[in-house]
Amino acid sequence: MMMQLAEEEEEILIPVSDYHTFENAKNSSHKIADKAKLGSTDRQTFCVKYDYYDKYIAAGHNDGTIRIYNTMTEKEAFVINKDMEDPSPITNIKWRPPAAPSITKNVLISISANGALQHWHTTSGKLLHTIYDEFNQLLGVDYKPDGCQFAAAGTDTVVRVYDEATRKLVSELKGSVSGKPGHSNRVFCCKFDKENENILLSGGWDNTIQIWDLREGGSIRSIYGPKICGESIDIREGYIVTGSYRKDNQIEIWKCDTGDYVGAVPWDEALPSQEPCFVYSMQFRKGHGNILIAGGAVSNEVKLFDTFDYFKPIAQIKDLSRACFTVDFSQDGDSFAMGGGDGVIRVFSLHKDL
Repeated sequence: MMMQLAEEEEEILIPVSDYHTFENAKNSSHKIADKAKLGSTDRQTFCVKYDYYDKYIAAGHNDGTIRIYNTMTEKEAFVINKDMEDPSPITNIKWRPPAAPSITKNVLISISANGALQHWHTTSGKLLHTIYDEFNQLLGVDYKPDGCQFAAAGTDTVVRVYDEATRKLVSELKGSVSGKPGHSNRVFCCKFDKENENILLSGGWDNTIQIWDLREGGSIRSIYGPKICGESIDIREGYIVTGSYRKDNQIEIWKCDTGDYVGAVPWDEALPSQEPCFVYSMQFRKGHGNILIAGGAVSNEVKLFDTFDYFKPIAQIKDLSRACFTVDFSQDGDSFAMGGGDGVIRVFSLHKDL
């Protein structure tokens, strides 16, 4: 979906630019501020991720490169895959958790539109390993919190779980003709539950969220409704939040243990948008969980919501020339990064208004 939109946006007459504005809600206890602009408008940004020490921000692009920026100097520190002969868009990336059973640090995995799942040593640029499926466009990836396993999924609808140490396939999570639940269309997001590492969530174009139990090797529950077109599933304290690519009821809350619907988060309360926002990316604030961030297309904006105050809006970033494809909080929760069709990685600070 992101690449399809990227192609369509080439026909839009509005020039690509790094321009944006932002607005803080008047009665919010939190405020955001501009911190940095990284990269350029020469390429599109499909994913951004802080490392586990908030030292680097990694960004995956449509030209097949992964560019890594130092958060202190705000400069490009490393470029991975820049000499690839036949580049394929990097659809997502994940840093390997520090708890992973390996002495090698600064490792991330990337997935690509050509079906490649690759481990990289970021500081040297060395390719460590490749798992390749030429018939599958990979779109979603996540690490288990302990770093021992990772999951990936894409257009063939199967969620595959791999062992990190051996890089071997552990299980294939999918439906069956006998009625076993699974996905029936491309999968855009995989998300491990940090509070229960045996639970893995996935979602995509089939308007379902599958809740997989790795001990059972299958789906234990299905949630019907969310249309997931990016990394827009998160879970915290037994509640799932989903971000859908549609004009209303984009952000919805569900109970993980029952699948029951809790409600929708109003998008336009206090900080109205001129157009509806079709959500691509969404995430809880790391560690704290008291703020939710979401961004998307059509209105080309990002909004933050206070989860401790009935999801009231905190701030809005708008007037982007292209859609927002990706958002990510820093590990300490004091900043966040966003990227999208204009290629620029925007970094904002987040602080409590004293």
